[in-house]
Amino acid sequence: MSKTLTVGSATAAPGTLASGWIDVPDGVDPGTRIPVTVTNGTSSGPVLALIAGTHGYEYTSILALQRLRPRLEPPRMRGAAILVHMANPPSFYGRRVYYSPDGKNLNRMYPGKPDGTVSERMAYAITHHVIDQCTHLADMHCGDANESLRPYTYWIVGGDPAVDAGSRELALAYGLDHILVDRGRSKDPAASIFTANTAITRGKPAITAESGGMGLTDEPSVAAHEVGARSLLAHLGIMEGPSARVAHPVWIDRAEVLRAPVTGVWHPVVEKMQSVSTGRLLGRLTDAFGTVIHEVHAPFAGEVVYVVGTPPVTAGEPLCEIGHLAETPGVA
Repeated sequence: MSKTLTVGSATAAPGTLASGWIDVPDGVDPGTRIPVTVTNGTSSGPVLALIAGTHGYEYTSILALQRLRPRLEPPRMRGAAILVHMANPPSFYGRRVYYSPDGKNLNRMYPGKPDGTVSERMAYAITHHVIDQCTHLADMHCGDANESLRPYTYWIVGGDPAVDAGSRELALAYGLDHILVDRGRSKDPAASIFTANTAITRGKPAITAESGGMGLTDEPSVAAHEVGARSLLAHLGIMEGPSARVAHPVWIDRAEVLRAPVTGVWHPVVEKMQSVSTGRLLGRLTDAFGTVIHEVHAPFAGEVVYVVGTPPVTAGEPLCEIGHLAETPGVA
């Protein structure tokens, strides 16, 4: 028999569903309320956390969890699912790209601080209310309002063989056929930085999944997240459903994000999913008058994972990501 599960103000007895809020209190700046749903099965089992809207302009995952919620059937479930419908309400309602009102990126603030600014307090609340209570996690993203992005999943390799194997299985089960292998994340639970990595450094398999971008809510991008979430529930045995497991994944064994060295106007000459050769021109930065001040070239042969699709760029911000495809199938 499962136990009652409480996340914030949402308390679900076995066989029930409840929605509520994780309250992030006011501090050095205004707080917020994070909407959550808890679905608790009738018997014990895995607890899957599905986190949407870490970046507020990334709408596809937020809509996908709204569509998933009525499909959940607690009386027929084993274990539980925690749906964080919108991890960053101030960014969502403020239509903010990358950053919260405090100028910080929520997905760089983990595990957070109870007395920090609002991004740090949101990260702290999600760590303690959600990540500490789950057994598996999927952080659901898309390209931000300025990013044209191909669908893919991050498999974060943290060094614990059991956790790494569990995360690999989650990545395959989510159903996006390109999987980026990331071996460079922090191993320190006190400096985990990213949402999914916070779970991994605490011994819990986790992935980050990307589908959509440019502030759009196109049906294929939203559906990919809903299908992926349902497939994870089936993979973990939480609830019966269709599997989207990838049979022949394309592994991206390394990737590089190319950033703007100066503030300017961006003119990309490549598109997402395009194959590029070493040294291929990816785009140009101009000043306000149209004079070219910087050119960006591919550091190696690979595929465009995402490219910024809008003109304004500030120094230090990303312009494009190139992924190197593994030369031997299944090498990852």
